[in-house]
Amino acid sequence: MNQTSFDEIDVLLQQLASTAQQYPHMSQPRQLALTKLVNTVVQSGRLCHPQRRQFSVNIYEEIYNEAVQELLLYVCQNLDKYNSERGSVMVWVNFLLQQRFFKDAVQKFFGQENVTHITDAHLDNLAIPEEAQDITEILMECIKLDPEDIFKKEHLKEYPQVNFQVLAQKRILGRSWKEIAAEYNIKIPTVSCFYYRSLNKFANKIKTYCQDFAI
Repeated sequence: MNQTSFDEIDVLLQQLASTAQQYPHMSQPRQLALTKLVNTVVQSGRLCHPQRRQFSVNIYEEIYNEAVQELLLYVCQNLDKYNSERGSVMVWVNFLLQQRFFKDAVQKFFGQENVTHITDAHLDNLAIPEEAQDITEILMECIKLDPEDIFKKEHLKEYPQVNFQVLAQKRILGRSWKEIAAEYNIKIPTVSCFYYRSLNKFANKIKTYCQDFAI
């Protein structure tokens, strides 16, 4: 699916969420919008698959199906908790699936926790596997939103265009330090050291922003 299709789906989901939120619970217009929203989420092919490689195919399918069903039920019952200013519907849904409902399904299946968490390794993001794209999308949204306008203000001395927000987005997209340094005509150690200092400074803040997606 190309970027245009992604954008079109995000716009449609946003419209459906906004429409549903305008009507009372159990009203026909709300239920209709919710049904379309849930179907669009499922058919988009963009639901994440947490920890796919950690289980056999049959076990994973059972756990995953349980998690998705509980997720969709939650979305239908709690759509008013979705805040479009924090990110797209898919970001919200995938965060809930990754950080809550898949964990719950694993616990239900095994009777114990078997979970992953957002870590500093995700923030540096040197190479992101396919199954971690949901975390990548969440991080990108948080960096772009910059709620307190702090990432953009943290810049390399005498290079205001080389700020943490810009660098973090480039790193999340997989740009190498060699490419970034060449783009700004700055030595690799200079730009990378600035980035890692800033990352250490903002790590807790970024994690807090990301956790705000969880309800």
